[in-house]
Amino acid sequence: MTNIYLVRHGETELNKKKVYYGWTDVPLTLEGEAECKVVGEKLKDIYFQAVITSPLIRTISSSEIITGLNKDEFKIYEELKEINFGIWEKLHYTEIEKAYREEWLKWSKDWQGYCLPEGESFNSFYNRVKLCFNNILEKYKGKTILIVGHQGALKIIATLILNLKVEDFWTLTFQSGSYSHFQIDKGDIGTLQGQGKDNTC
Repeated sequence: MTNIYLVRHGETELNKKKVYYGWTDVPLTLEGEAECKVVGEKLKDIYFQAVITSPLIRTISSSEIITGLNKDEFKIYEELKEINFGIWEKLHYTEIEKAYREEWLKWSKDWQGYCLPEGESFNSFYNRVKLCFNNILEKYKGKTILIVGHQGALKIIATLILNLKVEDFWTLTFQSGSYSHFQIDKGDIGTLQGQGKDNTC
């Protein structure tokens, strides 16, 4: 049985501003650090055979606080970074609607396939996370692992585990200061098949 614990990173200033951001590298707020301490207390009695995170500072710091380990002890995957919002990075949706009206309309009509300028499409994001997670499952089959990540990437992982449709991505949420636990009880974990299309920018 493979035990997978999913935790979203703690709060950042950009979370407080409710703007779009993915690859922008920002630290945790004091509240974000406190949220991670809460998670760490909840998970303190669990032995993780691998702690997996993205390379961004908000997930690295969250992992350190939660586990008491240092960065050198983590398995860092570039592919687990949040979606790249490109020219929309650090903007509120009301700003995007005004400044990038054409792009906003195109994204609204095709949120999966439209490639954000200087960023990536949801399909590209989905497929890189899917491939990465399948590799993680193969490598850590039968282990207990902790994945500290970003809202979007964690939602994709959850849709894969639960065999949901891509559209169900919008029905899921990961709150800071909490964790989700999944158990995969299969003698042989096969490749999880998501339904995202191949689409690169």
